[in-house]
Formats: sequence, C-alpha cells, structure tokens
Amino acid sequence: MILTAWAVLLSCSGVKAGELSMAAAPKEKVIVAYVTSWSSIMPNPQYMTHINYAFGHVTETFDGVGIDNEARLRSIVALKAQNPKLKVMLSIGGWGSGRFSEMAADDKLRQSFAKDCQRVVKEFKLDGIDIDWEYPTSKAANISASPDDTKNFTLLMRDIRKAIGKKKLLTLATVASAKYIDFKAILGYIDFVNIMSYDMGNAPIHHAGLYPSKNTGDMTAHTAVEAHLKAGVPASKLTMGVPFYGRGGSKYPNFRDYRKVGGTIEFEERWDDTAKVPYLVDKDDELVFGYENPRSLAIKCQYILDKGLLGGMYWDYAGDNTQSDLRRTIYESLLVKKKGEAAPCQVLVLAESGGGHRAFTDAGLQWLAKESGVQNFELTEITNTQPVTEEYLNRFHLIIQLDFPPYTWGDEAQAAFTKYIDEGRGGWIGFHHATLLGEFDGYPMWQWFSDFMGGIRFKSYIAPLADGVVVTEDTEHPVMAGVSNTFVIPDDEWYTYDKSPRRNVHVLAHVDEYSYNPASDVKMGDHPVVWVNEGKKARNVYFQIGHSPKMFETEDFTKMLRNAIEWTLKK
Repeated sequence: MILTAWAVLLSCSGVKAGELSMAAAPKEKVIVAYVTSWSSIMPNPQYMTHINYAFGHVTETFDGVGIDNEARLRSIVALKAQNPKLKVMLSIGGWGSGRFSEMAADDKLRQSFAKDCQRVVKEFKLDGIDIDWEYPTSKAANISASPDDTKNFTLLMRDIRKAIGKKKLLTLATVASAKYIDFKAILGYIDFVNIMSYDMGNAPIHHAGLYPSKNTGDMTAHTAVEAHLKAGVPASKLTMGVPFYGRGGSKYPNFRDYRKVGGTIEFEERWDDTAKVPYLVDKDDELVFGYENPRSLAIKCQYILDKGLLGGMYWDYAGDNTQSDLRRTIYESLLVKKKGEAAPCQVLVLAESGGGHRAFTDAGLQWLAKESGVQNFELTEITNTQPVTEEYLNRFHLIIQLDFPPYTWGDEAQAAFTKYIDEGRGGWIGFHHATLLGEFDGYPMWQWFSDFMGGIRFKSYIAPLADGVVVTEDTEHPVMAGVSNTFVIPDDEWYTYDKSPRRNVHVLAHVDEYSYNPASDVKMGDHPVVWVNEGKKARNVYFQIGHSPKMFETEDFTKMLRNAIEWTLKK
C-alpha cells in the first residue's frame, strides 16, 4: 500500500508568482470522473459531480453510437438515486477509437450520428455526451484522419448540440497542447473542456508534472492550461485532468495504477519540488516512474482554485487505492474545504468499552482525537468486531487495537484481519490487552494472533500496579525517535508470558523488572514491552503497556505513540 506525505496543508504560496489569472472562480466546482466499461468497482457517487462513462464508439456504419457493456452503463446511471445531483454522460471515443473522420466529413452520416447521440441520451437517461476524438487531423492512434477534421469537428459539435438540445451537456476531452480543435468556433456549442493534462511523456520524465522542471518535457499541466486559455477557452469552461496512474519506461512497468505503486528496496520514492509531483528512482538515481499522490493532487486542486478553473477531471476511478485517497483528496479540496489539502487518513480504533482498562481507553480516544488534527487523520471507533469484514477493513490505513482482546472475534472478522496484516493492506498498533492470549471466557486461543505477537501465551501480571523503568533498545527505529534511553511508565500490569517473544519479533524496548515500584516477585526474565513483527507485510507496533490514563501525560509514551502512528501510516 502506498501512503506518502499525508499531512500537507497547502496555500497559494505553493503556486508560482505571476502565473495566476484574475479570473473569478465559479461558486461550485465540478469533478469529472471517468469510469470504464471494463472495470467492476462501483463508484461512490458522493465523490464527484459528473461521471463520464468510457466508452461509446462510432459504429462500423459511421452513422451511430455503439456502447461497451450497456449493463454497466445502466448500473452507473442508477447511482443517481444515491446522489440526485450527479450527472452521468457517455464518453464516445478514446485512444484508438476511430471512424470519426469519415463520419464527421459526411453531412448525412454526421447528422445520423448526432441523432443517435440523442437516442442514447434518452434511452439510457443520460445527462449528456462527451466526445473524446483522439485526435482530429492526427493518425497517431492508428485511426483515419483528414486535414478537414478540425473544421468537421466544429460541425459535429454543432449537430450534436442541435440533436440533444440545450438542456443536456456536451463536453470534450482534449490533448494537453490544445492542438487539433478550433475552440473559438465550438464555444457556443459546448459546456466545458476536459484537458488531458497527463500522458505528457514517459520516464525518465514526468507525464503529469504541474510546472516545468529538469524532470519534465516542454508540456506540463500548467502549460496545458495556458495553451487552452490562449486558444480562447475561458477558465470557467476548463477542467484540469489528473491521472490515477503513472508512466514508466524501460526500467519500470508503464501505465501502473496508483493502487499498485510503492517504494521498494529497488525503487525509492522521491518528490520533485519544482514540478510538484512524486516519482520513483532506481539504484542509479534515475527517474523510472512518474505518478500522482494525495500531496501532488492537493497542490493541483489549489492551482485549480487559484486559477479560477471550472474544476478537475481524472482518469480513471478504478486506479485509486481501496482507501480512496486520490478521489477523497480531490473531493475534499474542491467541494468540501475548497482549499488544496490532502484527504485525511482513515484510522479504525477497536476500543474496549468497559472493564479495568476503560480509563486508559477513554484517555486514549481523547488524545487520538486531538492528534488527528495534527497528523491529518479521521477516527472511526467500534467496540466489537461485528462490522469487521474484508471490505470494511480495506477502507482504513491503520487499525489501532486500543486494549481490545484477541478473542470474541467472529470467523469473518478474524479472516479479514489476518488478510489485512498478512497482505500489508494497512498498519496496526496494539496495546496491552491485545496479548491476552489463551482460553478466556469460553473462547479458544487465536493461534494466528499468538504467532503475530511472537508465539506467546499470556501467563500472569503484576498486582498491585507498579511503575516501571522502560529501557530503549533500538534507538534508530522510527518508533523510538527522540525517546529517552530510559523512562518511567506509571501504574501498569506488566503482563508476563510463557516465553519471551524476542526470537520471533524485533524488540524496541524492555522493562527493568527490578525497577518496579512497588517491587514485585512476579518476574519474566527477558521482558520485552515494545516490539514489531517484521515478518508481516503490515507495519505493526505492539505496546505491552496500556493500563493507566496517566500514560497520556508521559512525554516519552506519547512521543512513541505519535511516532508509531506516523510510521505505520508510512508518512
């Protein structure tokens, strides 16, 4: 999973001086999401204002509209029941979709095609048509072309507008350079233009940089917008497109969706602070893959707002990750907060609702609520595992098991959690009661969870509660950054187990059992209290401590927890 540079509050200072027009921003922005016929994910209709369904095509007889996967189109239109303001349009064309040139050149065929657009709008209860002819006068996509295509494109827009009427939408997708189309001639027929401000190069250059840098070609998102403005399209009729995929080259796969992108040992993530986009480099420090992340999209959304553009567009909905980080960033930036800001991470807190740990849990929830504003995350609290399914957990970047035991979990919840951790779908932080491993309250021990915690079984605890000195072992680990070499944890139970987990986990800290105050005869010997299991794909941290609310007044504990949240969220 790829979660990078989350807590970014962006302002106009991120935009270069002198590059913004004084155009007044529309009261409401639009978000156009391309949804493909071949994907299966159903969009969340709250995240956008418009859906462009891709694709329809010019029929082989050059006089009508063919639609890929009509059943899926109908299911997309049905989403309007959830969001009555949603506009659904059919996008006709796409790369390699031909027969436009022949159709547009013949008056009879062109008018028949326009009439069939009207039929499609009515039959499928659409809100309009989006034309994605790539590109008039160009044979780059191995389609037919003619020098008259630009003129005939204008006639096509005229005829479609006449056929579908003034109340329906007519839009188009255009190449970043603003070539091939006479925009001034079509302005009276169209509602807005979707700039494909991506696919502007392959590695070793970015394909969707915002501003020119040493890592971009001549064309960037900013120069694409400027080209369209110069061509005569007002800012109020422009949406700036962003990709939910990246482009590589010979050293990294091309056209890889964001949900599949991440830094590895072989490829390191970097940030181009001039172009305002992330990228991956290889061991030779060469750019091998350029893409977008929430940080870059937040900056682009601020650009859209400052520039007074109509809104944003993206290709395509299915490219995002399961937490909807890209979709949510655009939605929150343009429609909710109306300022460029990365969408908050989603954190699930599985909290114990009663018993002797309730005071710690309550204090923890209060601390997390305050910290959420600092680290830009949102909390969802549950007190039992009934809602837990694979689909439910996929929404979250991090699960915090706040003194919740590893029993009472249903089979589906166990399977979902196991998959979440084993496949690295998010991070995990556990406290104290999470290692109450054994047979309790009629429930058998969850062996997978025991193995996750180092192959241990709960044995006993310190009674009465005692202060204890914790000794940091790995000062280099991100969780222990800035934490004292020794520090006191107040009033804890100091669980003991049938054996030390050390052989199976990476220990970050242990407790000095001879420091207990009051002293206790209950000792374990080697007694780790903070560890990570590096054998799991999910970043995970376990804190054996977690009984007293006083811990949230302990600087070293809150520093560890803050570090753990940052690390598990992969900031």
